[in-house]
This record gives sequence, structure tokens and C-alpha cells, in this order.
Amino acid sequence: MALDYAHWQDVPASVWRWPNFSAQEIACKGTGRVKIDAASLDKLQALRSRLGKPLIITSAYRSPQHNAAVGGAKTSQHLYGKAFDVVMANHDPVAFEAAARAVGFTGFGHYPASNFMHIDTRATPARWKGAGRNNAWFAADPATPGFTPPARPDGLVETVKELGPVVTPVIVGGSAVAQGDGPVQWAIGLIAVIGFMAAIVWFIRRKRGGENA
Repeated sequence: MALDYAHWQDVPASVWRWPNFSAQEIACKGTGRVKIDAASLDKLQALRSRLGKPLIITSAYRSPQHNAAVGGAKTSQHLYGKAFDVVMANHDPVAFEAAARAVGFTGFGHYPASNFMHIDTRATPARWKGAGRNNAWFAADPATPGFTPPARPDGLVETVKELGPVVTPVIVGGSAVAQGDGPVQWAIGLIAVIGFMAAIVWFIRRKRGGENA
């Protein structure tokens, strides 16, 4: 069964059976529409009861327009009201995933850079890591149903790769200026500074990542 109302303010109190969540926080952030799979919301309520602490939801249902605007996947479970993004600020990610799996969630997206976890009730189990550096959230356990290994290596190698675009302009510009104080060298130095600033912006956006499931 799915709840489908043009706006969260239209949802009758008589049909809302989830005491720890409101129609407003479950509604599409772009349109206010509520289109939620009731069975999935039942599992969210069961998870809340099991953990005994608040679940901060940043994204639940998304309209096609809003999903496209935030860069969501074309087949995102958010489009069907079966997915929820939950902030990990007040949860241990490992314990949270275990509890979510126990109540029936099957899709798990880890987004450590943005400090949230995506959970959904898709038919085929899946588990993946979104943008941002890997950490203890995403244990490399191939036995996990739907396990998808991290796309990039951990530790020093990944850090060097991520910092490369930021550090390179500084090295190039510094070398050019060190070789002389003529107009050409200073022009190269100026270009390097601009490149450095652009690289910083790129690096920040990369670290923030994005939720596409």
C-alpha cells in the first residue's frame, strides 16, 4: 500500500500510524508531496523502536523533478517512497546497519563524507559506498549480501590521489617563480594560484560527495 497526497498538509491524521515520524519530514523536500510505501515506513518505525533513539531523516520520498535536481539515480528507491537517508550523528553506523537489516531493510548506501546512511527496501539486496573516503562504516566483508567493494583504495594512496590536483598547481607555480622574476614566470605563478583556488573548490565538492541511490 502506498500513501499518495499532493502535499504533506493534506495527509489525514487518521491514516498516519507512525508515531515517531511526521508527514512533513517524510515528504519530498522539493514539492511537499507524500508518496510513501507504507510497508517501508513500517520498517522505519520498527527500526526507530529497536534503536530507542531519534532517526534524523534528510531525504525520504523524492518527486522525479526533485530527484533529478539533487542528482539522484534514475531508478532511485526514493522515487518509490521506499528509501530513507538517516544522519549518523547520534548512531554507530555498524550497529545501525545491523539493526536496519534485522527489521527488513535490504539496501544500504554508506556516505561517510556527508555523515549519513541510505537504507531502502529494494527487492534485490545491495550495499555500496558513496563519495568520500572509506572508513569503519564499510567493513570489507564479501560475505555480506549485495556487497559492493569500495571503488577506491584506502589510506595513503587514496589521500595522495585526492590531494594531487590541489598540490600540483603549487609545485608548478613555485618552480616557475623560483627560476626567475621575469613577467613570464610571474604570469605562470598567477595562473598557478588561480588553478590552486579552483582545485580547492573541486576538492571540497569531492569530499562532500552526493547521494545518488
